[in-house]
Amino acid sequence: MSAEERINYEEIEIVGDGRGTMQGDYLLNQDRPMDRIRWLLECFPEWGRFLNRQIAETQVEKGNYALWWTGGMGFVLKSPGGAVLLVDNYAGPAHYTEYEYCGVCRTSGAPTIDWMRLNPQVIDIFGFEALDGVFCSHQHADHTDIYTLKAAAQTTDCTFFGPLSAVERMRNFKVPEERIHTVRPGEKYQIKDVTIEILPNFDRIATMTGGPGVEVKPGVRRPYDDVAVTFFFKVDGVNLCHLADSLFQNAYVTFRKYDIDVLTFNIGYNAPGGTDKMTPYDAVRLGEAMGAKLLLPMHWDNWGNTTVDPEEVRWVAQRHTPDKKIVIPQWGVKWLYPAQADIGKMKYDDWRERYRPEYSWEYGRPAIEAANARGEFVPY
Repeated sequence: MSAEERINYEEIEIVGDGRGTMQGDYLLNQDRPMDRIRWLLECFPEWGRFLNRQIAETQVEKGNYALWWTGGMGFVLKSPGGAVLLVDNYAGPAHYTEYEYCGVCRTSGAPTIDWMRLNPQVIDIFGFEALDGVFCSHQHADHTDIYTLKAAAQTTDCTFFGPLSAVERMRNFKVPEERIHTVRPGEKYQIKDVTIEILPNFDRIATMTGGPGVEVKPGVRRPYDDVAVTFFFKVDGVNLCHLADSLFQNAYVTFRKYDIDVLTFNIGYNAPGGTDKMTPYDAVRLGEAMGAKLLLPMHWDNWGNTTVDPEEVRWVAQRHTPDKKIVIPQWGVKWLYPAQADIGKMKYDDWRERYRPEYSWEYGRPAIEAANARGEFVPY
């Protein structure tokens, strides 16, 4: 690259009309100096700031909440009162873990495991116009994420919530102490019109995962309440119970008293000798035990070694709990509850409202005029 082609990275921006994604003409026709950093800045995150803009502009109707799934167990929740909450978001790459500290390695005996990321980055963690709270259910890297924590701490005034294991990592990542809430079951918090109750969580893998200055060993695990919590979000008469990475546990039958509307939980496929994710069968059992009205399966999408078809949850539910509603999430799709409780599967917009048949080069006025001039038929 010549001296006159030096790139000013501070001037690189999303070229377009402000919708948050790159203009096609810029990609197709505009030559410019290129290096690895420019490639990353222009192409990552893959959705640009499209979702950030949509979240900021969304006005949630009374009696509903809006949810955007960001992949894995992560999502953004927005309330009618304008509260924006970021839950268990992972903005990191594919990576590997090792027996010395990884709960899944320790339960399976594997010296190391490769976690190959499959899902796109649909949210710009540095691009929130407003963010009120960041919630980390436990200490694993794809829930207490250094990238999400650093970005939120630098660019917003939000507060951070998590059990002791997650807070240990927050402190290690230099999140300001005055913005951290170390939460325990039985506590309750309020953010605008959202009430967050902290419930127990029985994440066995988290009890065997180490942390900064924390030692676990065979036969000695960390207490459940120290390592993981369940976030129970109550918004304008409806609610969502976020179980994160917990496996099935009979004690969850005690959650029936909360009259759960939506249950978010993990599912996946497990290689023999280790269990990192719930099976679809156990997920349906869990939903039945807890009395949840709607099941929203997550975490089936993002790791190559545990991916599974989420429709298996529907297949099992139809045979055992046919009254249970199932909604399959899609990355970055806005979903309203309870307004869209019956859609079955979130759907990407195909933008058909923008189509203008009269302008079609195949069958519209331009095609007709061109055909008449040549004495041909329409369509061509």
